[in-house]
Amino acid sequence: MKALKRHKKPAETGGCIADYGEYRLSKPETIRYLFIFCLAAMLISYTFYDSAYAFFALSPMLILFFRVVRSELSDKRRRQLRRQFQDMIDSISSALSAGYSIENSFYESRKDMLRLYGRDSLIVCELDHFFARLEAGIPLEAILNDFALRAGVEDITDFSEIFVLAKRNGGNFREIIGKTVRIMKEKDETETEIGVILSGRKYEQRIMCVIPFGIILYLKFSSGSFLSVLYHNILGVCIMTACLIIYTGSCYFSKKITDIRV
Repeated sequence: MKALKRHKKPAETGGCIADYGEYRLSKPETIRYLFIFCLAAMLISYTFYDSAYAFFALSPMLILFFRVVRSELSDKRRRQLRRQFQDMIDSISSALSAGYSIENSFYESRKDMLRLYGRDSLIVCELDHFFARLEAGIPLEAILNDFALRAGVEDITDFSEIFVLAKRNGGNFREIIGKTVRIMKEKDETETEIGVILSGRKYEQRIMCVIPFGIILYLKFSSGSFLSVLYHNILGVCIMTACLIIYTGSCYFSKKITDIRV
């Protein structure tokens, strides 16, 4: 199938998000994550360097920190959109089984999504955008294709491609969408089972990321002279910096290992 092309610049599209891959932090979110970074930077400065100057040396990492935060929040929003989209497709399948046309099934699904998620939810916003473009004479398959481009969610992309092929070849929408819903549910159940299996490992991974700080702080308070040779000298700074890099890399890769998706 022809690969979908993504928009290069994020912008608002009829009140909806133009590119779900780009996350814009609100002012309260910016303040909250800035506070978290400052707190973490102060803890690292005291634990690894025992110096206030290290806080200022770590300040350029704020750019990388916010990049990671935006990526995490973008992935979280996409997962939220994916769950809402699955419920929307399930509702459309039920409407088709009740005898509605494909376009009217989308209208009926909006009522269900409004009850489930509220007027300000991602999927209701997208459905309102759908209907505005339908009234402007834009074909439904083109609207779905644009939605898939902006969302960047595999399930939405697959559904859009299947819908376009079914529309072009005159397929049975009731059967196609029903089968799509079953596949999505099976995939979601598999991910849920994997999440349950890995929940203990993820908890252990978080604990292991905290333990190094606990060990160093314990030694600083109980046997300060034991670690004093690692502070306030060039060799000690290099050793602690190397330890910090190894520690950060270990936390990153351990998180990636436990982040399994279907």
